[in-house]
Amino acid sequence: MKMNPLKWILTVAAAAAMATSLHAADDTVRYVARPGSTVTIDGTSSIHDWTVEGKIIGGYLEVEKAFQSDLSLKSVKSLTAKNPNPKAVISIPLRSLKSGKDSMDRIMLEAMKADANPMLKYELKEMVVKGDVPASGTPVKFDTKGDLSFSGETKAIDMEVTMERKDDGLVVFKGEKELKMTDFGITPPSPKIPGLSMIKTGDEVMVKFEWVTKAR
Repeated sequence: MKMNPLKWILTVAAAAAMATSLHAADDTVRYVARPGSTVTIDGTSSIHDWTVEGKIIGGYLEVEKAFQSDLSLKSVKSLTAKNPNPKAVISIPLRSLKSGKDSMDRIMLEAMKADANPMLKYELKEMVVKGDVPASGTPVKFDTKGDLSFSGETKAIDMEVTMERKDDGLVVFKGEKELKMTDFGITPPSPKIPGLSMIKTGDEVMVKFEWVTKAR
């Protein structure tokens, strides 16, 4: 039985694509989120500073398998030569962020449009080793670039991230970044509380995270 030439070409192309995909999967390892992560957002207002904290950071980091054995990272091209770039997608449920005050939490979620956009999401675009890597392989600093999305807006951000390898196989990533609410379409809340003048919230916030992962 003869196969139509076009159909034969498409079949061969599909098989090649599948083989390439399987080979790529064999060459990478995926680190997935584990319990123990934390994220905090610190801000200011006209009456006091404030903090909200969450303990849920989901997502994964996908990188070459050499990341596990080459502590110098010299053979991990995605982290040294940006070829290819590592893959990472991180998500934080906004309703997991708590201040300890129900009224403040309601104001915060309303300002961040949490009903329509319930997740804070980050997609890594680039991650490159910064400075020398210790002989022990930890800690390591990286310059990163990625897209941060929440409140219906997406912005490119640069951030320094520190990685620590733990004896139990956990890999922990830490970082912080100052952001402006208005860059993400958020109007800094100005709630009215009986007996007090109108509260004004500062535009700038400091986001800090500690993301715990382990190879799947």
